[in-house]
Amino acid sequence: MEYMIFLRLIHIVCGVFWAGATLYLAGFIIPAVKALGPDGGKFMGQLSRTNRLPLVMNAAGTLTVLCGLLMFEQVSGTFQPEWFLTNHGMLLTIGGILGLLGYAIGLGVSFPTILRMNAIGKVVSASGGPPSPEQMQELQRLRKKLFTATNIIAILLLTSVSFMSIIRYL
Repeated sequence: MEYMIFLRLIHIVCGVFWAGATLYLAGFIIPAVKALGPDGGKFMGQLSRTNRLPLVMNAAGTLTVLCGLLMFEQVSGTFQPEWFLTNHGMLLTIGGILGLLGYAIGLGVSFPTILRMNAIGKVVSASGGPPSPEQMQELQRLRKKLFTATNIIAILLLTSVSFMSIIRYL
C-alpha cells in the first residue's frame, strides 16, 4: 500500500506541475511572446536557457507517466480485460491515453523543436550579428510549430486531468 501512496504522490505532484506549466505557457506566455514580436523569441530563448524549463517539464512529464503506468497496472488487476469495461477503467484509460499523447508530442515535437531553436540561437550569438533571413525564417517556422504543439498538449493534459479528477466519484 505504501508503494501506491508513493506512486500517487509523485504522479499528482509532477502531473500538477507538468499540466500547470503547459497550461500557463499556452494561455499566458505564448500570447505574450507573440505580442512582443522579435523580442518574444529572445524571451523564450532566455526562459529555456536560464531555468531549463523544457528539461524540468519533460522530467515531470516522465515521472507522471511512469508512476501513472505503474499505478494503472496495479488498479487494473494487471490489465484484466473486464476492468476496462467499468466506468473507472474506461475513464482512467481515456485519461491515460490523452496524457500519453501529450507526453509523446512533448518529447517528439516540442523538445526537439526547442533544441533546434536553441542551436540556431547559439549560432546567431556566436556570429555577433542579427539572424540571417534564412535563420529568422527557420526560427519563425519552429516557433509556430512549438506554439501549436504546446496548445495541443495543453488541451490533451487538461482533458486528461479532468477525466482523472472525476473517477473517484463514479
